[in-house]
Amino acid sequence: MIRVCFLIIIAGSSLGFASEPIDFSAQIAPLLTEKCLSCHHPGQAKGDFDLTSRESLIEGGESGLTVTPGDPQASLLIEYISGEEPLMPKGGEKLSETEVALLTEWVKQKLPWPANLVLDPDDAKWWSLKPLVRPHVPEVANEWQSRVRNPIDAFVLAKLSEKNLSPSPEADRRTLIRRLKFDLHGLPPTPEEVEEFVNDPDPHAYEKLIDRYLASPRYGERWARHWLDVVHYADTHGYDKDKLRPNAYHYRDYVIRSFNEDKPYARFIEEQIAGDVLFPDDPTGIIATGFIAAGPWDFISHVEVPETKLDGQIARSLDRDDMVRTTMETFNSVTIGCARCHNHKFDPFLMHDYYSLQAVFAAVDRADREFDTDPVIHQKRQELLAEREKLQTEKQQLDTEVRKLGGKQLAEIEAGIKQLSEQSKTVEKPEFGYHSQISAQQNETKWVQVDLGEPVDLSRIVIVGCHDNFNGIGAGFGFPVRYKIEACNEASFQTDVTVLVDRSRDDVPNPGVAPQEFLLEKQSARYLRVTATKLALRQNDYIFALAELQAFDADNNNVASGKAVTALDSIEAPVRWRKSNLVDGYYYGVMFEGDARQKLAELQQKRAKVMSEVLSIQQIDRSKEVEASLAEIAASLSTLPSPQKVYTAATSFAPQGNHQATGGIPREIRLLKRGNMTSPGEVMSPGAIAAFDHRPGRFELPP
Repeated sequence: MIRVCFLIIIAGSSLGFASEPIDFSAQIAPLLTEKCLSCHHPGQAKGDFDLTSRESLIEGGESGLTVTPGDPQASLLIEYISGEEPLMPKGGEKLSETEVALLTEWVKQKLPWPANLVLDPDDAKWWSLKPLVRPHVPEVANEWQSRVRNPIDAFVLAKLSEKNLSPSPEADRRTLIRRLKFDLHGLPPTPEEVEEFVNDPDPHAYEKLIDRYLASPRYGERWARHWLDVVHYADTHGYDKDKLRPNAYHYRDYVIRSFNEDKPYARFIEEQIAGDVLFPDDPTGIIATGFIAAGPWDFISHVEVPETKLDGQIARSLDRDDMVRTTMETFNSVTIGCARCHNHKFDPFLMHDYYSLQAVFAAVDRADREFDTDPVIHQKRQELLAEREKLQTEKQQLDTEVRKLGGKQLAEIEAGIKQLSEQSKTVEKPEFGYHSQISAQQNETKWVQVDLGEPVDLSRIVIVGCHDNFNGIGAGFGFPVRYKIEACNEASFQTDVTVLVDRSRDDVPNPGVAPQEFLLEKQSARYLRVTATKLALRQNDYIFALAELQAFDADNNNVASGKAVTALDSIEAPVRWRKSNLVDGYYYGVMFEGDARQKLAELQQKRAKVMSEVLSIQQIDRSKEVEASLAEIAASLSTLPSPQKVYTAATSFAPQGNHQATGGIPREIRLLKRGNMTSPGEVMSPGAIAAFDHRPGRFELPP
């Protein structure tokens, strides 16, 4: 889950200044600029009263119009703007009660004003920063009335009339179709298309031609290119290594589809900024955030340089800079990037605005992220992953409690296991082995078999149990209570089946991870099958699991290594559980020999005993429930189709060198003096542009 907030574009809440600190940039500066600065600035300071800085405001002018920080009653400014017939704004519309109350509270709070900020009277002239209004459609001269086919025509013709200009003559059909085809598809019409349109007697032929071109998939392909240019999309990272992004194309195709589907622009914005958060049930929401990751990415400075080094910090700051600038330039048409080093000289944007926007993107990186094309599968996977995350957090808490309660005794046992492993050069790997589907009944039959590829003369067979701490079982997890090993030259095991080992008549003690070796008289076979006739208890259900099956020929070669494995059923949850793990040559303790293996088994038993002594019945039961639920989730996830990947904004992904995921925890963002990473200033919280007076500039978010 990405926490990039759509409030970047439409941030806001109701104005509430009576009990909260005044935000000068968001609340006071726009009011002074619009209502006061036209008369009170250095070039035209009426009454010698200058409102462009805090110092000049306090100094007042020759008229005695002063402001006393903290005391509205002693501030003549408040008196001049108040009352039934206020003296200011002179000749202008009086301030509203809300505006007067706001300025009064500001004075009461001792005039908070950003250091070194000087207001510019020209700020009030920026049409682009004013709220949108719907203008009246202008009247058009009678002789041009026939040319008005929509409101846009009326605006164009009115402006032409104002400038004493005449409209161009209407284009003929040959010109119209060429213009239309170039605009919508980027290609000229064929001669056949031109002739068909020119000779079409239908008076609505042009409108129908527009509909036909808009309905073509070529329309989306043409206009998506313009959008992809705006967001500087590419299929490679750029920079010196310029590595490929093989999964970026999903975002490109999303843009094409959006144009062809005539998606509402508001939805188009929301999906690209925070689609995974706003629309969690729609996989499009994940794909669309490829917008945030579309720009260049410095592979070397992210992967090869750690974030603890200055070069790594600079690279990541520049990466966020690209995200901020692309977002603001694309959706707000403003150049915010200048404010990385100084308050903007031509727009009312402060460095505080810029670094507040960086804080919005502080937890995300560019990386491949999984998604499902089928919305039903997508929703199912998201529900399972959310539940797994919750259970894993609980399991970590339970494990911490176990270590705390186990104290020195448990710590010594675990240290002994670690030391024994290091001495025996054992590397514990996550490939546990083969795992059947879960059964409600113990006396069900399950089997797994290996195809040796051709008949082989066998001298011995070895099977090894799995090691998993689920439910406190540890070594021997899933080892069958009763089983048999059979050989055959047919995969179906219908005829000429030879029973090599029969342990199906009585219960067999769990051997843990000690290899079970069976010597054979000369036996030729292509297929080997291990059949569990009585399953192992898991918790309240039953399974069959094996870590390894080995088959040796007369020359002591393991002919089963890497061969094809089939089974009645299985849980495929790589890398932990899958059929191929049965013949990968690895099992827990594979490097242990003689006494080392015995010591390991003893330590594992001691560890299980300590845990049973220090935990309450409720803790043990809950621990088992959590483990069981996690196993069930893993089994459910393994039944879903493999997801696809898209290059997009992500907070969770497989690490690549020093490129590590944040897990959704934002990095600390500081205002950098002159944009210099070695000159960090105050810590910034998420926010947007404060110049929009109809929206507050900082987001009210929990830490």
